Amino acid sequence: MFSQMADPMLQGQYPPRGLFQALAVAAMCVQEQPNMRPLIADVVTALTYLASQKFKPDTQPVRGSRLPPATPPRTKRDRDKKLSDGSDSERLS
Repeated sequence: MFSQMADPMLQGQYPPRGLFQALAVAAMCVQEQPNMRPLIADVVTALTYLASQKFKPDTQPVRGSRLPPATPPRTKRDRDKKLSDGSDSERLS
């Protein structure tokens, strides 16, 4: 069970959806192919967002609700392609 992966110091006081999302980020980071791993900036953004969410223990997720589809992580390969075709507004000088 995924809850066993949570820090015991949290004493179960965390949103299960947040745990699943953090685990999904971690799973992307350990892809065997390095070019399939997300950029560290994207990892930081995702984890910063998750850490900023307030936990309300009295609210329960709606049964049967589905998580929205995840946005595929950007990879080094995606960034390199954008830089080579000039479509990235964050191009390095």
